[in-house]
Amino acid sequence: MANPIIDLTSRTENIFEHLSKGDYGSVKSLMTFTCSRVLTKKKVMDVWDQVVADSGQFESCSNTTIQTSDGTNVVAQKLNQYLGGGLTGQTQINHEAGEWLGRVAYNGAGKVTGILIVHPMQANNLPF
Repeated sequence: MANPIIDLTSRTENIFEHLSKGDYGSVKSLMTFTCSRVLTKKKVMDVWDQVVADSGQFESCSNTTIQTSDGTNVVAQKLNQYLGGGLTGQTQINHEAGEWLGRVAYNGAGKVTGILIVHPMQANNLPF
């Protein structure tokens, strides 16, 4: 029986939409156990609150892509689940007064293994 296809593009955008609503529980449900132990509600929501304080309320995500661990774009999003681990979703997080770069690392099962929110000017040498 084939595994269901996971739309990592939508999943990436949904993670930041959930954070904008203060819904850490929905984000946590997508994480691996280890990730949820490190990226606690307090840590994640503190970062999100700082982004909102700096740039205003969340408006949307745009320019979302899925990349392999070496930065190559994944063109066929239906192939996401077959590429094994090491995929990263990247999106522009648009706020009232600025943009941020949001990145979500996924394992081969589509579970979140890391989340980054960085200013686009600081988007060099990221861990994933």
